[in-house]
Amino acid sequence: MILGESFNGPFAMKKFLCLLALFCLIKLVSAQVVSPLTGDLADEYGLDPAFYGKTTLSEGILIASSPGVSDYAHLETAYLFGHLMQALKPRIARRIREGKVLCILVGHDELTSEIPQFQTEKTGEALDFYNWRSRGFLTLVEGRPTMLFSEEDVLEYEGGMQLESILIHEFGHVIHRPGFYAGLDEQLMETWQAAMKAGLWNDGYASQRFRRVRGDKPVLLLHALRESFPRHSSELLRRCLAHGDILVNGEPTDSIAVKVTETDKVRIVFGGPKACYATKNRGEYFAEIVQAWFDTNRTMDHDHNHIDTRDELKSYDKRGYAFLQKIFKEENKWRFISPRRRAGQRHLEAYDPASAPVVVQPDFIKDAANDYYDEYWASFWDRLYEKHGFSAPGESS
Repeated sequence: MILGESFNGPFAMKKFLCLLALFCLIKLVSAQVVSPLTGDLADEYGLDPAFYGKTTLSEGILIASSPGVSDYAHLETAYLFGHLMQALKPRIARRIREGKVLCILVGHDELTSEIPQFQTEKTGEALDFYNWRSRGFLTLVEGRPTMLFSEEDVLEYEGGMQLESILIHEFGHVIHRPGFYAGLDEQLMETWQAAMKAGLWNDGYASQRFRRVRGDKPVLLLHALRESFPRHSSELLRRCLAHGDILVNGEPTDSIAVKVTETDKVRIVFGGPKACYATKNRGEYFAEIVQAWFDTNRTMDHDHNHIDTRDELKSYDKRGYAFLQKIFKEENKWRFISPRRRAGQRHLEAYDPASAPVVVQPDFIKDAANDYYDEYWASFWDRLYEKHGFSAPGESS
């Protein structure tokens, strides 16, 4: 559009308003600054000045972290909040602003249990599990909606989440509460129940990533599997290796002699249907389809099927798509693009992903994750016993 162009007709006016909104958003994002924590903000949001040192305000949401968290993580979070809030229908966006949401960024080298609001009396394995599992969530702290997610996931550091935007998932929960006005939650429940009745979101990938091998010295995969799964028969493990039920770096094995190191990607494929995370409850369903609306979700793993874009959602879950049309402005075309692809632009102008930290999880976090998934997948081994004609442990022959 050129200034001075005639705005006769509704289409031209709509175009003008869209461009005006885009201009305002660019100005808003470019104006975001990372500032020291003030006494007033510390009092209002209950932030401990001994821990928190940085804040950024975006769309009425306060972003707070320790001094060690990258300014780029603050600016990227503010940028995403700006786009997400502009995509919302005004009534919902207004409710979120009025909710005075707090967003806490945990540093890539910090644990959730070190965050003042989320300190815990848990110890040992329970503490390890807490620190592994609680790295992206929304909760209420003294009545205030409070989000937490990690620096490495926001900026997609090596070792962080690079396959989806956890921020957008968690913001989906913010839209749900406090964003929904009266009647929307009931409509969401009906939409989710209709999807469940139709058998949607039950086509995930029934497979477990095997990540018990440590170090760069090749070891026999069969031996590692025996050590990790002592309740399963050696003959079953041999049969799975020989018949392609176990993938190494995406390829089926056909030998019990295959060796792997920590860097090899090993996956045990159980086969058959698998419920996606969207089936868990209406809240997670909503957060998952919000991710698809903005073209950012993982695909074909234990929690996800093949749907990760707005167009795919429209074809796959029509009622879910129609519900989101009540939440978001149809004229807003923004989609999520990885910050690694946007490096060198605007607020990331001087950001170089190649020089960003590489995140390596400590062994106690890896062990907590592995223990959880071993239990999560335990019943799925029955599928492999049945496939290969063996009796599962505990079954009478």
